[in-house]
Amino acid sequence: MRKKTFFIPSGYVISIFEIIFLMIVFLLFSIFSFYIFNKIIDIPLVPRKIVLEDAFIYRSLSEASRTRSCLYLRVGLGDYVYDHVIEVSSRDVRHLDLSESRKLWVAVDSGRNNRFVWGVYDNDGGLMISRKDILQWARFDNIKNYLAIVTSSVLSLYLLLLIFRNGFWNRFAAKRKACENRAD
Repeated sequence: MRKKTFFIPSGYVISIFEIIFLMIVFLLFSIFSFYIFNKIIDIPLVPRKIVLEDAFIYRSLSEASRTRSCLYLRVGLGDYVYDHVIEVSSRDVRHLDLSESRKLWVAVDSGRNNRFVWGVYDNDGGLMISRKDILQWARFDNIKNYLAIVTSSVLSLYLLLLIFRNGFWNRFAAKRKACENRAD
């Protein structure tokens, strides 16, 4: 019979050090989940009116991975200026001339209620990045983030199960059995 790698005997009682280690790993998974949860992109409903707003690329196009790049935009002028990052496909923006400190136009909500960019245009008014592409990239990122959150949550729940079952429950059962054996 083949020995299982992750097999834990049914009556095994984990030590205090193992409980502390599992609690630290549980906290790391929880912190990771909250970090990923903050990276979820809020995709608002399509606004009725969209206006073009000044935007500048304030950092050069960086590669987040081999297939993804980050486009850093500073949107607006005057008092209403905010930074917006669009994670784009590297092969889709390879042909675009997105150099640092370049002036662009972006389509934003006319009421400026949310800070979501609906399109990127060059200085001549030509479409560079469409709404469909931005929504596709945002949804893809959200799917990745939700998958990471679910995976981290399942692993955290499994760690809690190990801590409870092998740490506290088996310890309680072992003490009860020891007391019964002493009484005999």
